[in-house]
Amino acid sequence: MILSCLDDDPRMERTLCRFAGLLGHEVRFQTTSSALRDDLERQVPDVIVLDLSLGSETGVDVLGWLADYHPSVPLVFLSGQGDELLDTARRIAQGKGLIVFGALNKANMVRELPEALSRRGSSVRPPPVSVHAQAQAQQTLSVEALRDCLRAGRIAPYFQPILSARTLRPVGAEVLSRLLLPEGGVLGAEAFIPLAEQSGLIMDLTRVLGERLIELEPQLRPLGLDFLSVNLSAANIERKGAAAMVKRLVDAFAGSSRIMIELTETAVLPDLQQMRALTTQLRLGGASLSLDDFGIGYSSIRALAELPYDALKIDLSFVAEMFDSEKSANLLASMLYMAHSLNLQVVAEGVETEAQRDRLIAIGVDHLQGYLFGCPVPIEQFVTSGERT
Repeated sequence: MILSCLDDDPRMERTLCRFAGLLGHEVRFQTTSSALRDDLERQVPDVIVLDLSLGSETGVDVLGWLADYHPSVPLVFLSGQGDELLDTARRIAQGKGLIVFGALNKANMVRELPEALSRRGSSVRPPPVSVHAQAQAQQTLSVEALRDCLRAGRIAPYFQPILSARTLRPVGAEVLSRLLLPEGGVLGAEAFIPLAEQSGLIMDLTRVLGERLIELEPQLRPLGLDFLSVNLSAANIERKGAAAMVKRLVDAFAGSSRIMIELTETAVLPDLQQMRALTTQLRLGGASLSLDDFGIGYSSIRALAELPYDALKIDLSFVAEMFDSEKSANLLASMLYMAHSLNLQVVAEGVETEAQRDRLIAIGVDHLQGYLFGCPVPIEQFVTSGERT
């Protein structure tokens, strides 16, 4: 592997060349950003090792140029100024679309660099996407086309399993909406939910999804799931009839599965009095409540204090970063402790690797969800997979 290193400390050249050489890597060392640019013009390396402190400039100054001209070359950051700066630099790079294999304190370089470089040989599994969804993803959906699909009942529930962290067996599922196009394509929620919210069709969409879900209750009942998680957006909550719609679901699944309503943090409206009334109605109607995407906004903790939640979902960004950022790992553990002290169940979403699974189990997460265990699938596939477990 060829490493191109930018560091203004010449002592690092000897250290890095000797250490990387023992690992079988070639090092090309530069002390200025212009020298790095010249080096990359001659031959693109496998990895760029970038120091954050470069005298008159910083490693962050180089990121814009790398994003424009060499976005596919992975980075490893180095710094002697602490992990917090490294963590922030990594986030800046990722925000520019760059790939970061590691952000290493120079004091830990010998121990951590081999692991960071080994990521080049590992494949990151992308979320499974159907051929139809890929073909239709760029299609612009009009309000009238969406309205026609709703009239025709073309909203289908897809199911993603949620596992017990103790037994690693499915105990629930998140219900995710998909739009079945007349020509046979399938659109993910991100392609039509925003349009439904903006056009005032979100209640109609949620109602169609709920009715379709009720029709599938006989197929879901034999799986013995403890709960089904259903999302409500802020646009749902602002309209009358949300509580009655949820109560219909609860009644339809009585004796089968609990209905867990997931409220995203954006659904926690500035009018907390309205949210108190609605969430109380939902709980009294028999539904459980979960706060989704916990940790990414400013009102999460206030929402936990104000509203009668049963569970929370830790945002997948903390799961994705827990091995790269000590701060994220510590925040994850702190959120888990806080949730359990409030008698809340904790779901960790976005689990994609066995290492993430094992770490989450070790720190005491209650439930696990992510592509490691299964992607969202239609009822036929979900029932078949459930029968095998």
